[in-house]
Amino acid sequence: MRFDEEKKKYLYWGLTIVSSVTIIILIGYTIFNLPVVIGAIGKFFKIIMPVVNGFVIAYLLSPLIDGIERIILNEKTKKWIYKDRKNGGEISQAKKARVHKRLRVYSIVIVYAFVIWLFYLFFSFVIPEVVKSIENIVNQFPEYSENFINWINTMLMKYPQLEEKFQELLTEHQDDINSWVATNIIGRGKDVALGLSNGVFSLVKWIMNLVLGILISIYVINSKELFIGQGKKIIYAIMRRESANAFIHNVRFTNKTFLGFFSGKLIDSFIIGILCYIIMSIMKLPFAPLIAMIVGVTNIIPYFGPFIGAIPSAILILMVDPKQGLYFIIMILLLQQFDGNILGPMIFSQSTGLSAFWVIFAITFFGGLWGVVGMLVGVPLFAVIYTAFSAWIASAIKQRKLPDNTKEYVHVDYIDENGKFVKLPENEVQNIVSRRTFKEILARRKNHDEDDDIAENETAEKNTSAEKSAAVQPSDGNNTKSDSTD
Repeated sequence: MRFDEEKKKYLYWGLTIVSSVTIIILIGYTIFNLPVVIGAIGKFFKIIMPVVNGFVIAYLLSPLIDGIERIILNEKTKKWIYKDRKNGGEISQAKKARVHKRLRVYSIVIVYAFVIWLFYLFFSFVIPEVVKSIENIVNQFPEYSENFINWINTMLMKYPQLEEKFQELLTEHQDDINSWVATNIIGRGKDVALGLSNGVFSLVKWIMNLVLGILISIYVINSKELFIGQGKKIIYAIMRRESANAFIHNVRFTNKTFLGFFSGKLIDSFIIGILCYIIMSIMKLPFAPLIAMIVGVTNIIPYFGPFIGAIPSAILILMVDPKQGLYFIIMILLLQQFDGNILGPMIFSQSTGLSAFWVIFAITFFGGLWGVVGMLVGVPLFAVIYTAFSAWIASAIKQRKLPDNTKEYVHVDYIDENGKFVKLPENEVQNIVSRRTFKEILARRKNHDEDDDIAENETAEKNTSAEKSAAVQPSDGNNTKSDSTD
């Protein structure tokens, strides 16, 4: 028995060493051949992109299908659907499974028909208006540019000093401007034509991947319970039971966070786009359908989305009429205040738990890492990471028998052996240079505290004796006074 335990011990250490060496070799190869590795990963994702699209579509549409199934198969309808009309009672489990399978097919048909209908409405009503707005911009661009130039000239005439500075800048950088125009606009005509041809090819390929993804998503949704069961089976096979339980719980929390964030953001952005179109139509601002679509789509990105959509829209309206451009900017600011303070909290039933700083950090970091996709998934992804790290900190601090309240650590300089939070005076803080001197300060403060306790005890004893003597003296005085009187 002991021999078997020793063999297991040596086998464990051998596997650990081999795994560590393998990981080190793979990391070294990745570092020294980073372009090759990145290219291989990119090629792999291009190959499986239809499958990725299928899982993403299934993941986004799965809550709608679950909702339809709950509506159809509620507590009232179960008795009627599960009723055995020949023999009475309920039908067998095999028949219940067939009922659920048919119900899943009906739910998939309803959801996909509804989504296709929404896209049809979008392409039949919104896209023609957007195309019309773009055609007006192209046809009337000379007039818009002339209006914009006249407005700039009027502003420069009102402020001569600004005109002088503007002329100086033009004179100093005229060669640079001409060179930039010749290089980046005129000289890149062939690149633009090549980019357009590549863009058409990429669009066709994207449409093909999307169609394949839709077909794959139908199979994924139809068999999602099977995939979930297989995934959990694998997790329990490779992990210990406690770790597997915690992992599955964390996956469910991640799923809830992502679905809550994306569904809420989609509803919020759709309402903001509709409100933007209605308000712009009432104010008779130009390009209402185009700008409302831009504002609604970019509003999906937290914090930076409203500015990303509002800045080009404001420039577009400024070219038509600067006064209307100012009205549009005021309208967008008021609309975003309404979204952030009223509409957003109403839609988002549960916050991500991140402060404004961490939201901006998540968008900046993941946006720089993955572009627009990173801006979309950055906030919920960082919320999951932040929650997991906070849970780990809470568990570790609890094991050390310390409080979890962050406010208690704001003004603490050290924690003594009894778990008491202490703040050092400024002169002693400046003397801390190492762990040894810190221990000396703690020892000195401990002795100082003991001396204070002794002094307090001596003072208390003196006060007690003084109180006793004071209590005795009045009685002696009264007796003397009475004797003299007698």
